[in-house]
Parts: sequence; structure tokens; C-alpha cells
Amino acid sequence: MVKNRVPGDLLVIASVTLLTNLFVFTPLFNSTEVRTLLGFLLVLFLPGYAMAAALFPGKYEISGTERVVFSVGLSVALVPFIGYGLLYTAWGMNIGPLMISISILILVMCIVALFRRSRLPEEEAFSVSIRSVYSLSLSSLPGNRSRMEAGLAALLLVSVLVSAATVGYVIINPKQGEGFTEFYILGPDGMSAGYPTTLTADDSSSVIVGVMNQEKKAVDYRLEILLDGSPLPLQTEEENIHLEDDERWERTVSFTPEVSGSDMKLEFLLYRDADLSGPYRELYLWVDVQRNEAREN
Repeated sequence: MVKNRVPGDLLVIASVTLLTNLFVFTPLFNSTEVRTLLGFLLVLFLPGYAMAAALFPGKYEISGTERVVFSVGLSVALVPFIGYGLLYTAWGMNIGPLMISISILILVMCIVALFRRSRLPEEEAFSVSIRSVYSLSLSSLPGNRSRMEAGLAALLLVSVLVSAATVGYVIINPKQGEGFTEFYILGPDGMSAGYPTTLTADDSSSVIVGVMNQEKKAVDYRLEILLDGSPLPLQTEEENIHLEDDERWERTVSFTPEVSGSDMKLEFLLYRDADLSGPYRELYLWVDVQRNEAREN
């Protein structure tokens, strides 16, 4: 028999999920403490409750205490799994994609739970009421169960809550990784191959040089190219590079060797924030520089 109304618990779960997204993504609300409270609920309880509701639509399939423990335990298992999966996507495990993924999971599980409950007789479908909560509280008292059962249930619940709180704190307050700079060179065709290894003195050669700022702040870089320890002249706009955080610089850089020789070290040095005491990043190629016989003649 299909029911015409949405069960109250599923309606609350869906509403809190949407409300949490409002407090996370809306600038007017995302600086309040309510955002943190709702975030903990979204991470630590709501996904597991929605999953348990979909798995156990019947009233007598599991007890109320087991449903609460499953809600927290499944949340602890599901949220890190979602975060791990996001690491292999273009979005990464950031707050926005993680929130949206968890919210979609909750809403889908609520729909599945609603469908499965609707196929059960009304007296057998799980529902939440004040009376059922009161009965659950009475049945959980030590006097109504053996001391061993009560102790094990309490120990399990505390363990799950501690684990859930730890996972939730790490996800809601992710540790910022150390900043770094990506420095690379490519061949003239834009591939990590085809580097010029045979040059001609007094003739221009080029490679593609790239710098990606992941330092979590704006950085001023300076690029230098050395041939066997001697600097090669570069254009001014190519020497000095200013990048904001998460900004990429990639240019075709031309240079002209002035001396000839074999097995010469062509170095690409990147300095940071006017610190010329030593290069922050360095790359090099081994090249042969041939004499320019046409110019000599």
C-alpha cells in the first residue's frame, strides 16, 4: 500500500541536509557557529541514518539503539570513502564537492527508504514518534537489560561516537598542506620530450618553461638560465614572474648560447621572493653546443 505522506524522520533528514548546504554555501550564514553544528550532523549522522533507513525499512528489523549506532557507524565509514573517491576526480577532496556528494547520497537514500517503506503495511513500516523514543529510552536502561548487554552497548556507542567525532573534525577542519611550487620544462612541441640537446653557438634555441604557484600566497619568482655556470641573457618579462596563488605561468623561453662545447650543463634556475642565496627549484639538460661555422666564415 502506497502512503501519501512523507515519514517525519525522512523529511527532517532531507530538510537538515538542505539547510546545511544553505549555511555552508551562503556568505551570510557560513561564518556562524550553526554552520559547524550542522556540518557535524551532515558528516557524522545523516548519511548513516539515511543508509540505515534504506536498508532497514521495517519497524522490527533492528532496535532503536541499533539504528542509532548504525547511523553513526555507517557515516564514519561512508564519508571517508566519498572523500577518497573525490581525490581521483578533477574537483579533489574540497569542502564544496564533499558537501554536494554527501548531500546527494543522503537524498537518494531517503528516496529509496521512502519507496521501501511505502511497500510495507503501515503498522510494519518504521516511523519515529515521541512514544517510540520514550520506549527506546526505557528499554536502554540498565534495569531492563543485563549488565553485560548494557555495558557492551554503552562501550560500542562511545567508541563509535569518539571515532565519528575524530573523523568529522578532520573533514570539517582539514589540515592545510605545505605550499609548493611546480617547476617544469617541456620541449618546443609542448611535450615532456624532444628537448633540444644539440645547439649552435650564437643561434637561438627555445624550450617551454612552466611555473605553477601552490604556495597559498602570491609569490615573485626570478628565472635564470645558465650554460656551464655562465648566465644566458633573457628578456626582462621572462626573468621576473609574479604569480598569485594557484596561478600558472607557461612561456616559450628563448636563449642563445655564446660558447661551444660538448656535455655542457644547461641549467634552469628558479628563485623565490628575491632570495638569491640559492635557487628554490632547478632543472637541467645536458647539451652539445656546436660552433657556428657560417658566422665564423
